[in-house]
Amino acid sequence: MNAPQVPISHLPSSIGARSARRAYILLELVIALSIFAIAVLGLANSLSTSVEVSNILNRENAIQIGMRSFIEELRKKPLADMSTSYTDPNLGVTYTSKMERLGIRTTRGETLSDLYDLQVTALYTYGMEERTEYVSVYVYKAQQR
Repeated sequence: MNAPQVPISHLPSSIGARSARRAYILLELVIALSIFAIAVLGLANSLSTSVEVSNILNRENAIQIGMRSFIEELRKKPLADMSTSYTDPNLGVTYTSKMERLGIRTTRGETLSDLYDLQVTALYTYGMEERTEYVSVYVYKAQQR
C-alpha cells in the first residue's frame, strides 16, 4: 500500500521557517565574529603601542642613569678636565659637559669664587627623531692655589 501523497501546498510552513531561522543564526554568528575580530585587533594595536612606549621609557631611564653616572665621574676630576664629551656605544648617546663659573654674591658683596655650574647634555636619536636631555648641577670645586 502506498501512502497518500499530500500536495506541496498542504506541507507545513515550518520547513521555510526553519530555513529562515538557520540563515538568521548564521547572520548573527557572522556579526558576532566580526565584532570580536575588531575588538581583538584593537587590543593588539593597543598592546603594540604600550610595548613601544615601554621601550622608549626604558631607554630614557637608562640615559638618565648614564647622565647621573657621567656627572659623578666628572665631579671626581680636576676642574680643568670637567668640560668633556663621552659617547656610550651601547645606548648610542653622546654626553657633553660644560663648566661655567657662577657669579653669586654674598650679602656682604663678596663673590663666591669656587662655585660652578656643571651642565650635562645627552644627545641621542630615537627612530628618525633627534632628542636632547639636559641637566644642570651646581658644583663646589676649590681651586688649587
